[in-house]
Amino acid sequence: MSDTRHARLESRNGGRAVFDGVQVEGKVHGMLLDVSATQVFRNPGAAHLELVYSFPLPADAVLLSLTVRLGERQLTGSVVEQREASARYEDTLADGDTAIMLERTHDGSYCLNFGNLGPGETGEVCLRYAQALRFEGDGLRLCIPTVIAPRFGNPQRDGGLDPHQVPAHDMFATYPFALALQLASGFATATIGSPSHKIAVRNTPAGARVMLGQNAALDRDFVLTLEGLEHASQAIAAPDATVAGQTMVLAGFRPRCAEPACRPISTKILVDCSGSMAGDSIAAARKALQAVIRGLREGDRFSLSRFGDSVQHRGRRLWKATDATRLGAARWIGELDADLGGTEMAAALASTFALDDAAPCDLLLVTDGHIHAIDDVIDAARSARHRLFIVAIGSAVSESHLRRLAQATQGAVDFVAPGQAVEGAIERMFARLRSPRLGELRLAWASGRSVQWASLPDSVFNDDSVHVYACVDGDAAGDELRLFGRDGDGGEHAIGVATIAPVVDDGALARMAIHARLQGDAQLPQAQRTRLACDYGLVTPQTSFLLTLERAAGDKAHAMPELQQVAQMLPAGWGGVGSVHGAGQFPRQPAVWRRESTFTEMRAASQVELYDIPAFLRRQQEDVGASVAGDRSAQSRWQRVAAWWRSAPHGQRHDRRGHVTPLALHGMLSSTPSALWDASFADLLASDIDPAVVVWLRETFGDSHPEAEVVASFLACMAEADMGRTLQRTAGLSWLATVRLASRRRHLPPVALPAAANALLAARMAAALAGIDAQAWPPAILCFDETRAAPAVA
Repeated sequence: MSDTRHARLESRNGGRAVFDGVQVEGKVHGMLLDVSATQVFRNPGAAHLELVYSFPLPADAVLLSLTVRLGERQLTGSVVEQREASARYEDTLADGDTAIMLERTHDGSYCLNFGNLGPGETGEVCLRYAQALRFEGDGLRLCIPTVIAPRFGNPQRDGGLDPHQVPAHDMFATYPFALALQLASGFATATIGSPSHKIAVRNTPAGARVMLGQNAALDRDFVLTLEGLEHASQAIAAPDATVAGQTMVLAGFRPRCAEPACRPISTKILVDCSGSMAGDSIAAARKALQAVIRGLREGDRFSLSRFGDSVQHRGRRLWKATDATRLGAARWIGELDADLGGTEMAAALASTFALDDAAPCDLLLVTDGHIHAIDDVIDAARSARHRLFIVAIGSAVSESHLRRLAQATQGAVDFVAPGQAVEGAIERMFARLRSPRLGELRLAWASGRSVQWASLPDSVFNDDSVHVYACVDGDAAGDELRLFGRDGDGGEHAIGVATIAPVVDDGALARMAIHARLQGDAQLPQAQRTRLACDYGLVTPQTSFLLTLERAAGDKAHAMPELQQVAQMLPAGWGGVGSVHGAGQFPRQPAVWRRESTFTEMRAASQVELYDIPAFLRRQQEDVGASVAGDRSAQSRWQRVAAWWRSAPHGQRHDRRGHVTPLALHGMLSSTPSALWDASFADLLASDIDPAVVVWLRETFGDSHPEAEVVASFLACMAEADMGRTLQRTAGLSWLATVRLASRRRHLPPVALPAAANALLAARMAAALAGIDAQAWPPAILCFDETRAAPAVA
């Protein structure tokens, strides 16, 4: 039985607000996904709390309802104009009552505000949303996002977020995630898999049921793939419950027209090498780019560029595809690393647009999309004569950002999770690059009926999935609907046909249709947009869900609630922190032992030999907190630590320069109370840490962070369980089992990290440590020495 604790939010009065994670129940039927996600919050403290939690939904999902269970009470709310919702929310808190407000932020994520969760109360927030699924060839990729990754830039200035909407991140948070999906009978014969999670699939009379095959956490998006599906155009219709006599129609087409001649392509390849791509993402990017190079044919032309804080071009002009240029590209790709710092995407796109600008080109962008300034990027991309084709890579990509960017340039986007086969995505991308886009789309109805409005994309690619919404008068069941589009030569083709089938629903289809209209019709007046959103209960940037509960006089809060933000988990693999592969074990938590004990006391209790043990294990009693001289678990722990240190060969404890190896440092940290950890650069030097590492920490991070924070964050980074797995993979030693003492702490106290540790700073350090192995620090760090602030010159 796991002793893992859920992440806790400490309040000033000593109480702990607990986020118990998310439970998802969903069903897939036809082309629709219907999901109910329950978020659970608890307040074991003595004061009222206001909890703020940001979370993602799929980019084109429509939020249908929000209900809250507070004790035995079931609350339902309504959608009101955003300013009114905000004012009523604050007034309710001031009256000592409970209010819950759900906002949609400028970047497409959602922010839940749970005000006045009382002492001892548990609040369950249930969200229901629906999504029209996109087929990819003969397969279907379903994604349920769970986490918002850190993004580059200023969230308020660049991302348009209000201060309370800015997600916080905690490197050491762990929130459980449970999921069960019911697939309709039509999907039961598909090949079902997940590149993101281990799953269990069970056949049922209704189709198939998919469940997580192990404990999971909110550290990556859930991705489900269904291959071998026969997908044809289809359409459904349902009455509009809001306006009598109206019918809403959703048609899903797979456009088919005569295969065009495969024309040569000119494409500029731009790959994101910023720090957030370190680890799984850059490895997946290399794999995808190698597939791109293999797909180039005679007559094709291409260029190679990479970016982060700066942009670097491999050549001055586009190369023609030959054996020599493919070999050069393959070598360049093999050397790619996430070593260029931040994500200055707008500048990188502008520089790549200008590269060899003799004729219109397409641009193939490989990125995770973790930026705030997407509006600036889209504005810059629209003015260029380039279509953007995006391969989105990562365990928690910014789907909304990248879809908007691709649509603004009449390009396309495909998503690849770490561990997922890239060949299908690259093959689809080349098919789009080599064929003209079909534009000027129009609908034709066999009955000739009048249409009040229809929501169509500007253009589509052959064999891509496209959704069309329409509002018609009367019953549309049985009518035949055709989709037409024009190719690059001006010829119009019938590219899809579907017969409309009636469905019984609870108003979801009408709300999805209005949502599509609000998203696609930029000419709709703002007042009408707000009115439609309120009439149909849609959360938009102009409207919010609001629920209020008037409490009895004795239950009212007598002061404004304490504000607590639920921090995001760091996505698995983000910035090289952890990995999707091998990190599926729950919990994903740093291997550190909480015990306020002293080395002197542990030594007296265990009578171990101190010779050759690093200095940070020899710190005296005045350096640490409370005593546990009589604690047998502490004694046993320390005996095992010392035994491990003595049993490891000297060459595995120390490198050739006589300094502690990275693996040895991890083993000692993960087996030692954090109260004994070093607190200064001088302490690190006294602990036999390589002086080059200490100088690197001081010169790279010391100017912007206090010394204690830098040291604590570095040690937290080195103690992290995923760092241990990285180091162990490069060691292959039998005695490594003892390094993992902290992960087997069934009878030991829970984890405690130094108060000075900074999670984001630790994540930056982990990204910079890419390339570390059991015996050596990365070469870029070893080029610092103990006397100079700049890299040493040979």
